[in-house]
Parts: sequence; structure tokens; C-alpha cells
Amino acid sequence: MIKARAKNINTPCPVWIYGEYTNMPPPDPHNGKARPRGYYIDKGGYPGANIYEIDIATLCRHTGITDRAGKDIYIHDILLYEETEGISYLIVLDEVQAMDIVTGEAMEVKDLSREDMKVTGNLFDNPGFIHGIRHIAEEGLEMPYLPELNVVSTALPFLKLTCLECGHVTLASRYMPVCKECGGYYMPGYATEISREKASV
Repeated sequence: MIKARAKNINTPCPVWIYGEYTNMPPPDPHNGKARPRGYYIDKGGYPGANIYEIDIATLCRHTGITDRAGKDIYIHDILLYEETEGISYLIVLDEVQAMDIVTGEAMEVKDLSREDMKVTGNLFDNPGFIHGIRHIAEEGLEMPYLPELNVVSTALPFLKLTCLECGHVTLASRYMPVCKECGGYYMPGYATEISREKASV
């Protein structure tokens, strides 16, 4: 089996399920009946008790590597990469490679400095992130510092999104790339200042 995560199905609000991926699940322990072949994540524990059917399109395999906070890194994760000379954002392409969103440079995940990288989100929950960050880079603007793209479950303040076209400002709990007022791109920041010195947050 493969350590992975994916979003569950057959629920109004799919959530991420973490565990071992399998397409041959054990029988249901409650009634002894075999489950149909399909796509599942087994969270472990009592055999067959914590099996969830998943949307295979969201399957993200584990890379075997963790970030500076000890958080597991999966395929399709967005990494904030902080070096002395500046920050960049990387997309994890597979178990081996990551790509710089702006430059397109590919690199091996295992060669990256663990102390310089942090999982900040993933492409499934933030599908417009690549376009938004590339637009900011094309405009020659300073790269925004975003240690979290979903601030609901963190101690960080709410995101402050300022449209680069019309100037519309909104507060949000999750990164959004495009302004609903005019269709321009947002410059993300925070409602109160977050400095790079607090990178371990």
C-alpha cells in the first residue's frame, strides 16, 4: 500500500483523508461483507473499520519528506521556500521533483533545504494560485509572503486581498486569485503585518 491523501466522496463536504491507499479494501468489519473494488484510503486502526472511498482525481502520494515544521509533503503541495535572498513558491510535481512557479525551474525535492521550506497549501484547495503568483511576478511586484493559504485553522490574521486593477480590498479566510468586482488579480497580504522573522508560525 502507498501512503497518500485524497478527498472522500459520498459526502456533501469532502475532506482530506490521510492513510494508506488501496483499491482492494478489506471486508466491512460490521457485517463481514466485501467492499467493491474501487479507490480507498485506509486510516488504520481496527482492520477494515476506517476505510474511506475517495475521489481518485485528488490522490496525492507522500514524498517521504517533511517540511521544517515536520509536516508531511505530498504531491500537489505548494511550498513556501525561504532563502536569505528572497522567497519563492514551488509545486511538488511527483515524489521526486518540484517546480518553481515563476521560473519553471525543476529541482529534486530531496535536494531542497528542509529548514527553508514550508507547506503553505495545495493545488486542489487553491487552483488559481499559480496564475495569481505568476501575474504578480510579471507585474514586477514584490513576492507576497504567505506562510498559509487557508487561515481559518491557524493563528494568522485574515488575508487582505487588494485588486491590482480596480483597487478593491477584501478580507478572506482563504487565498483567492481573482477579484469578483472586475476580474483583475489580487495582491495577497494580511490584515495585520506578518514578517519573515515569524517564518516558523
